[in-house]
Amino acid sequence: MAEARIRVILADDHPVFRHGVADLLASEVEVVASVDTGTAAVAAVAQHSPDLAVLDVAMPGLNGVAALRQIAQMPHPTRCLMLSVYESRVYVEQAFDAGAKGYVLKRSAFQNILQAVRTVYMGGIYLDPSFAWRDMADRRAAAAYKNEGSGLSDSEEQVLRLAAFGFTSKEIADQLALTTKAVESQKARASAKLGIASRAQIVQFAILQGWLQGEIPINKN
Repeated sequence: MAEARIRVILADDHPVFRHGVADLLASEVEVVASVDTGTAAVAAVAQHSPDLAVLDVAMPGLNGVAALRQIAQMPHPTRCLMLSVYESRVYVEQAFDAGAKGYVLKRSAFQNILQAVRTVYMGGIYLDPSFAWRDMADRRAAAAYKNEGSGLSDSEEQVLRLAAFGFTSKEIADQLALTTKAVESQKARASAKLGIASRAQIVQFAILQGWLQGEIPINKN
């Protein structure tokens, strides 16, 4: 009798890359669904109950981490392996905090994806070997990967959240009864703690945290 194949769904909004990954996995994996959005990934997991979901972090609409959070709430959650171009440690920690069991960089996926799928399928934790900070990979359980707190103060988090919504430092200062200098200082400290350096990265962090869902936290007028 032939050995059972690993049943996987693939979710990535770049079809050429997605098909390339499917080809790499073909020797051991049955791709039961191939989709291009986080919403479709959640639906595919609910429909097919695969052994594993391979999710791109950045997808239109529902991003991969948000999709992962929904999958983790299912009665019988599927183990998830994240694919990403993002190499900052903060993104990796967010993914594991949401329930990921593995994280593979797209630039090295063609060398590592099959091993990553095997590891996660067998109940292990996989972290792309390209990362310089390999201490995370030595932790023995997913719980050890959970973000133990970003280290942000409540004020720093509020400033960063408002900055992600597009408020200027002056607007934030007016709303929080701070000086513009204090806002800029808190934003700089928060960014340093998280290892992010640009507004684009602040926005990406906010997206993965779910900060940008729902209403703007304060009135801009």
